[in-house]
Amino acid sequence: MSEQIKRALITLIAILGYGCWALYSNWPAAGITDSAAAEMIAIRAGIIQGSYSGLLTLVNIIALEALFLRFNDKLPCQLNMIVTVCIATIIQYSIIIPVHVLNQTPNIIITLLPGFIIGTAFSSVYLLSVRYKHYPKPSA
Repeated sequence: MSEQIKRALITLIAILGYGCWALYSNWPAAGITDSAAAEMIAIRAGIIQGSYSGLLTLVNIIALEALFLRFNDKLPCQLNMIVTVCIATIIQYSIIIPVHVLNQTPNIIITLLPGFIIGTAFSSVYLLSVRYKHYPKPSA
């Protein structure tokens, strides 16, 4: 599979997965007085979360590689991976949180928590696949 197709597939999964989760986690409970307005907020949260999650996932893949290469000569492999994931995560959430605050997303932490966990795990695994291109395999 080509790199472009792989990136497009990962981006599509991010759009659908995170968008559906945001919709679900913000869907109004029974008994809300203006349920139509509450449903629109949930739908808007899903569209916003899905859209920027797809874009940020694509940008994150590119940024992870760029940061990893930037620190390649300066840090040992394990420290490079930790620093790269931390910097990429901080940058992402400095964008993500204000977007949801502006949208008035009711359950920001619940909306973002799965993405934080999955995103951090994804970034780590992705860097593992990249590391052997730039660091020699450890001898057994």
